[in-house]
Amino acid sequence: MSESLPPRAARRKALVVPRIVQMRYAAAAGMSDTVETIMNHEVYTVRAHEPSGEVLGMILTLGITAAPVVDDQGVPLGLVSLRNLARAKRDEPVSKHMTTPAATVTSETTVEEAGREMGQLGYHHLVVVDARGCVTGFVSLLDVVRGLVGLPASHPPAFPHQEPESGLSWTPTLPLTVENIDRLARPGPGMLVLTSVDTPDEVLWAEASNDVHARLNSFASGEHNLPELVGQRLSAGQLGFRSASFAGPETEGPSVIDVLLSR
Repeated sequence: MSESLPPRAARRKALVVPRIVQMRYAAAAGMSDTVETIMNHEVYTVRAHEPSGEVLGMILTLGITAAPVVDDQGVPLGLVSLRNLARAKRDEPVSKHMTTPAATVTSETTVEEAGREMGQLGYHHLVVVDARGCVTGFVSLLDVVRGLVGLPASHPPAFPHQEPESGLSWTPTLPLTVENIDRLARPGPGMLVLTSVDTPDEVLWAEASNDVHARLNSFASGEHNLPELVGQRLSAGQLGFRSASFAGPETEGPSVIDVLLSR
């Protein structure tokens, strides 16, 4: 004769819910299934050599808290956050302060698996990569929590055309052509954003550059390291762009970085 389970053990056993029941409940509750449904497609990436002060300024300007650090092919090397840069000297490269390695998932990873990865590593962000290992998206802890409880993802709005306080001013969004680049994009350091040519608020790629004009011209000539899907739209003539320049020595007043860091 088998022994009866103690009352407490019996209660514990009764609380075990079969996996299939959990999955059905998740579907009924409207919980997000994969990372694709919760990730931020508007990815601001930085290079390891970029000065910490400039990167901190861009993170603050864009209203985000962290960014992937990538190599020339767009493969993540690490992650840099506001916390990493809080005490960094402005001229120090972000490589000195970034968290390595970057924790990565794919767009097909389930939200539950992404949450487990964050919990095990103690990370607040995950980098989403494609089959080549290149960055295609970004996921925060809040994205995962909202996905698990069935709430829609909430990301910062598309990159603004103007930042009144800092003086950062964006060009209009136009088709990515050599003519438009020469007409609108200023040489020198700044920020560039690639969008869908038909829907300017659909941001496909964003990055800081030491020379915005030259970088955009490299896209137009086909010499780029953009993610595959963005590259395909570029080849099909389906990309638009807008750009903004940082104030330089020849301009009056403080630069955007000086304004942001003085807050």
